[in-house]
Amino acid sequence: MKLGYTIWEWGLDNEEDLKNALRDMQNLGCCYFENFIGMADMYMGREEEFNELVKQYDIEFVALYHYINDLTIDNVAAAEKYIEFCKKTGANIMNIQAPDRHGDPTDAELEELAKQLNGIGKLAYENGVTLCLHPHFQMMVEKQREIDYMAEHMDEKYVKFCFDTAHTVLGQMKNRDLFTKYGSRIGYIHLKDQDINVDVDEYRRLWIEEWDQHQRFYELGSKSVDFKDVLQVLKEVGYDGYVVIENDTPTVSNFDGAKQNIEYCRNVLKL
Repeated sequence: MKLGYTIWEWGLDNEEDLKNALRDMQNLGCCYFENFIGMADMYMGREEEFNELVKQYDIEFVALYHYINDLTIDNVAAAEKYIEFCKKTGANIMNIQAPDRHGDPTDAELEELAKQLNGIGKLAYENGVTLCLHPHFQMMVEKQREIDYMAEHMDEKYVKFCFDTAHTVLGQMKNRDLFTKYGSRIGYIHLKDQDINVDVDEYRRLWIEEWDQHQRFYELGSKSVDFKDVLQVLKEVGYDGYVVIENDTPTVSNFDGAKQNIEYCRNVLKL
C-alpha cells in the first residue's frame, strides 16, 4: 500500500498555501498527495505549470476531491472539467462526496445520486480516472443502509468506494465489517482517528452548530480506531492502493500534525 496525505488543511486561498504544503510533504518524505477541487480551479488551464511545481517537490498528485451539492443540476457536465484536470495532471483517482444530509435520504434521492455517479464514473473511466464515492458524516451517504443501497445501484465498473476510518465510526459501523463486505469495491482509503464510543447525536449537533470550533478529528493513534486491524483487513480483501492520511482538524500545527501522523504510520503501522 502507498501512504499519502491530504493537503487541504494548509488552505486553498492562494498558490503559497499549496507551496507550503508541498514543502512540508517533501521535508517529511511523503510521496503522494490529494487535494480539493479548489486547487484544480486555481490551476485550470495552467496544468503544465502545476505539473512543474509538483515535480519540484518530488511528490506525486494522485487524487482530487470533488462534491455533488445539488442533485437537480447536470453533475456529469459539472465534473467533466475536473476529470480533464486529473487526466492532464496524472491523478488517477477522483473522490466524490454526496450532498448535505437533511434527515435520512429517500430511495428516490439515492437512486438519482447513483444514476449521476454512474454517469460521472463512466466519463472518468473513459479518461483513465477511477471515481470513488466517499461515505461521509452529515452527508446523504453516511450510514450502512445508504452505502448498501448505493452499492446495489452503482455500476462497480465505474464507481468504487473511498472509505474513511473515522467517518465509518461516525456512521455507527465497524471498519472491519464494512471493509470486508465491500473489499472488492474499495478504490481508496482515508486514515484518521476518532473515538469509537463517540456520542454521535452530540457530535452531529456540534458539527452543525459549532463547525469552526469543533474538534472533529484527531492525530492517528491518539483515539481508538484500530489501525493495525484496518491494515490487516485491507490485506485480507486484497487492497493494495493508496492509504491517505487526512487530518482535517489537527490539534497542533499542520506540519507537526503531519509529522506525528506520518511517523505513526511508519513506526507503528510499518507503512
